[in-house]
Amino acid sequence: MRVVRSQPVSTKHKTYQRDLILTILLIGAGLVLLLMLSIGLIPIDSLIFWFVILIAGVLLVAGIICSQAVVTYRQNTELQDKISDILEANLGNEFIYLRNLLLPGVKSVGEIDGVLLGPPGAVVIQIELSKGDFAIEGDTWYRYLRGRVAAPDPKPLSQQFKAAIPATEPRRRLDDSPTWACIRVAREVKAWLSVRRLPQVVVHPMVILGKGRIRQLKRPSAPAVELDNLEDFIKRNFLNHLTPAEGEILPEVTVEQIATRLQSNGN
Repeated sequence: MRVVRSQPVSTKHKTYQRDLILTILLIGAGLVLLLMLSIGLIPIDSLIFWFVILIAGVLLVAGIICSQAVVTYRQNTELQDKISDILEANLGNEFIYLRNLLLPGVKSVGEIDGVLLGPPGAVVIQIELSKGDFAIEGDTWYRYLRGRVAAPDPKPLSQQFKAAIPATEPRRRLDDSPTWACIRVAREVKAWLSVRRLPQVVVHPMVILGKGRIRQLKRPSAPAVELDNLEDFIKRNFLNHLTPAEGEILPEVTVEQIATRLQSNGN
């Protein structure tokens, strides 16, 4: 399998470089101001002293916020590398994986984590960085919270059966469903391909959890796979080359043609 970085310098990488520079400048400036205060360059009994403390605090908080974006990007990059390694180790030369893809002429979906092209069609991959345990019911995601809710006291008549009433764990619904977000991107990719005189391509969405765990899974519209289980998922779904429900098995030359068009700057 061939891994292609769709852009020499991705949009996310440019943002990362900006955030890294801002982090260094903001935290550095805040620390310099605190150093000036600590060595007594500004009298402690002056109004300027407290003004400088305020400015230093604002700079440090802003720097920490920027640093969180830097950490998130680095985590995403590490996960991208792991996913690329797993795909390369299990898929043949008939597959092409496009990383950090910007769909030419489409700005609504932003930068796509990855698109896997091969004989079965195209798979749009979205990486979910959130930690924790999840329940996925359809396209609604819930994250389990820490702690447990105590089970209710049994009614007097039910005590004779000594039936254990299981405690339920608190959980919170995610504001944006990762599977539904990935489905929207997959639809944009399919629409883009369908109007460019290319063979009809089956486009599937897939969410990969880099750090989270799936505790419950009930009929999601798109597969959600833990990173640790990705290799098994690939072997079950990508290696049989069965004819998809729509479209057709794509020959290598067509896969190469689609990959070239996806990387083009024009429409």
